Amino acid sequence: MRFRGDPPSRREFDRMLRDFSLKVTQQGSEVTVDATFTLGWEPLLSFIFDIPFSGHPICHNWRCLVYSSWLEEAEFRIAVPRQFDANVSTSGGSIFVSQLKGEVIAHTSGGWLRFDRTEGPVNGSTSGGGITLTGTRGRIVIRTSGGPIRISDTEGDVDASTSGGPIAIDGFSGRVKVHTSGGSIDAQGIAGAIDASTSGGWVTASLRAQPQQDCRIYTAGGSISVSMPRDIHVNLDASTGGGAVSTDFLVPYSDDHHQNAIRAPVNGGGPLLYLHTSGGSINVRRAG
Repeated sequence: MRFRGDPPSRREFDRMLRDFSLKVTQQGSEVTVDATFTLGWEPLLSFIFDIPFSGHPICHNWRCLVYSSWLEEAEFRIAVPRQFDANVSTSGGSIFVSQLKGEVIAHTSGGWLRFDRTEGPVNGSTSGGGITLTGTRGRIVIRTSGGPIRISDTEGDVDASTSGGPIAIDGFSGRVKVHTSGGSIDAQGIAGAIDASTSGGWVTASLRAQPQQDCRIYTAGGSISVSMPRDIHVNLDASTGGGAVSTDFLVPYSDDHHQNAIRAPVNGGGPLLYLHTSGGSINVRRAG
């Protein structure tokens, strides 16, 4: 346990320590860690008008922590066996889970979520920060209302959405479903299937292997660019309401490959590759 901040006096710091409660209990194989401040909470309106502070106040359920004026961070580091299920929640900070094999449930109202080299199902949500996945393996469901999502070197099925930022993927095997209401999507090194949609940006994607399932990419406000191996087999269905569709693959039923729609098999056809934008161009090109 570590506190970081600049207390105005030793007396104020000791007051915070007396108010802090840390309880660790074990029942069978289940371990529960409960850390709270018990008395140092003021109603939100009283806090705003009566207590001077700088930075971001620590608040929960319409009450704010009086130590917010100087307490920058309270950090907990918990070591558990590698094979372990974890359920972690916090009202005012970030959560980092690393090298854990088991089910992980994580929720925060005020920080980032980071999952590094986990194996097993993950369910994570945050109302005030971004989410990062690195080297994870398993079924992943993540949601954020206020930040970007970054996924790298990940394997499994991923369902990810954000209401306030971009999505970046660098190396993925499996099926990934991503949605953003306020940013663009950059998905590189996809080995599997992708279902990507955005209401406010462009989409770039690269497929590095033959998909075994249908792939879909949609944007309401930007262009789409997709690169694929030369020998890929897909049924291309690409259309735009506000630009042109082009490809350097040889496809039938098209003379110049520059029009508002191309619907044709690529290399004999295969799973569906559906691309649509209401406000930009679409380019499908051979990788390399």
